[in-house]
Amino acid sequence: MAPGRKASTTRIKDEIAKLEARLKEAEGKEAERLGAIAVKAGLHELDVSEAEIFAAMTEVVGRFQTKNKSAPAAA
Repeated sequence: MAPGRKASTTRIKDEIAKLEARLKEAEGKEAERLGAIAVKAGLHELDVSEAEIFAAMTEVVGRFQTKNKSAPAAA
């Protein structure tokens, strides 16, 4: 394989690794943000299973996805 070719694939793999690290960091920040919102809403005080919370949150996501799909595009 040509040296330039290998350097190119190595560079791409390095960029992927950097992007994966950035993604992990961004997801962590989002988890903290959503956790803080859940605490403010009092979710931590409820005596419900994770499965019940997950089901309820999935419903909320569906509700907002529907709203976003029907909303007119910003000009």
